[in-house]
Amino acid sequence: MTLSLTLILPRERAQLAAALAPYFFEIAPTAPMNPDDRAEQVLHRKDVTAFWINNGGSRIGFAIVLNLPEDRRELSEFAIFPKHRRQGLGYQAAQILLQEFPGRWRMGLSANSKQAAAFWGTCLSGMPGVRDLREGAPFSKHQIKSYTFDIAGPNND
Repeated sequence: MTLSLTLILPRERAQLAAALAPYFFEIAPTAPMNPDDRAEQVLHRKDVTAFWINNGGSRIGFAIVLNLPEDRRELSEFAIFPKHRRQGLGYQAAQILLQEFPGRWRMGLSANSKQAAAFWGTCLSGMPGVRDLREGAPFSKHQIKSYTFDIAGPNND
């Protein structure tokens, strides 16, 4: 099977909201997040790019990227659906996504998801092209920490 990313289209708002609901419950169960509102916002902001993560013909997760000025990006949301976890697919999806957008990145890690903290620490420290990886303070009260790092372009590896 081949892993790929496809853009989430505005007409897929309901599917994105359905995917966001269990994700929000997992990462911040007490936060007042509305999946319908978030899906609407994500799909209509010019500074956000949302992707389905596909394995062959099946959706196995999603990624939401906030495009910041000066070639900087924030990985706002990233999820592999539970039945597809622990198969190396998250690492592959993260590598495809990050390599697609060289430059400076940041991400916050949910305080509720110890698995995500372990995943991203291992994933980023071993991924080709990741440079200047730094751990920092969380961006919100629902996070435990953050990472900032650079992704080398195809000719800078």
